Amino acid sequence: MSFLERHPEEPLVSNRRLQAVLGVVVLALLAVPFVTTDALTGLVLTGLVFVMLGVSWNLLAGYAGQISLGHAAFFGMGAFVAAWLTTPSAAGFPASIQLPILAAVVLGGLAAALIALVIGPVIFRLSGHYFAIGTLALAAVIELVMLDQRSLTGGSTGYYVQGDLGLNEFVSHGDVMFLLTLVATIATIAVTYRIVRGAGGLGMKAIHDDEEAASSLGVNPLKYKMYAFVVSSFFAGLAGGLYGHYTLYINPESTLAVTWTIDSLVIVILGGMGTFAGPVLGAALFLLLDTGLAAIVGSVATTIEGALIILFIIYLPQGLYGLAEDYFITDVGKSGGAQAPKSTDATPETDPDIAADED
Repeated sequence: MSFLERHPEEPLVSNRRLQAVLGVVVLALLAVPFVTTDALTGLVLTGLVFVMLGVSWNLLAGYAGQISLGHAAFFGMGAFVAAWLTTPSAAGFPASIQLPILAAVVLGGLAAALIALVIGPVIFRLSGHYFAIGTLALAAVIELVMLDQRSLTGGSTGYYVQGDLGLNEFVSHGDVMFLLTLVATIATIAVTYRIVRGAGGLGMKAIHDDEEAASSLGVNPLKYKMYAFVVSSFFAGLAGGLYGHYTLYINPESTLAVTWTIDSLVIVILGGMGTFAGPVLGAALFLLLDTGLAAIVGSVATTIEGALIILFIIYLPQGLYGLAEDYFITDVGKSGGAQAPKSTDATPETDPDIAADED
């Protein structure tokens, strides 16, 4: 008997054992800022940001099939817009537009979504690797423009963000930002889950599998690409706003760096592209590798990480989720019995299950 069982017609998340595990994980995360050091709290918060980036990028690439290399642009723009709204004087804006951190962070995500909404119809004229290169060029252009606009961004120096949500000496600003990031991460996962399980998710999967065939059946490819692009950009911008207000410092070179895109891509590859739980598992593994290897082998850590990623792509293309599915999850039939795996070369004549399905 496997650790988890699922009926083919029911989502795995309905499994009570899995729900109990998820509940324990959430409770443990809620306790992190109160039982650990500030350094460990910051590390776990970075992991939550990785989850938001991985889940949002996977919605666009894993489900809609659009490999974007410009995710960092929306992360960075969300951070900058939120910073402009909480610290307007540092960017030369009137103090009258100053907003509370929570409202500013949400508007930062909406600004990132608006950018995606405007450029989407243009960038989606490209497809395949041309689309990937186009999004990478877009991110590079945005970074150069923001570096050049020193009055708005501080240039390569950047600037400090104002904000203090600390309640008392026991609950600091960092603790409150951690809890807000945890809530935002859960919301990102929940909203994405609803999209994937709904009609929007079916449309994205259709254009991912075969865009021309989906179009011939009445599916509008641009509609679902834009849907995935805008939602993905919103959550990336939300993550950027939260991270910027946790660190209380932003600059174009780090906030808009392409490494945020690469990290998102690596997280999804490690966890399993096109799977819902993959980015969550991938973010946990990536955080462990990134911090653990750096502490053990120092500067060689990046090389080892690259080698591990190549090995994952070759020998474990479905990522950690594929591995977990093989060893910890069992599909059960309507009668409750486990379904035996079907032979890859089975035919209706030799396999009664296939014959029954065809009937």
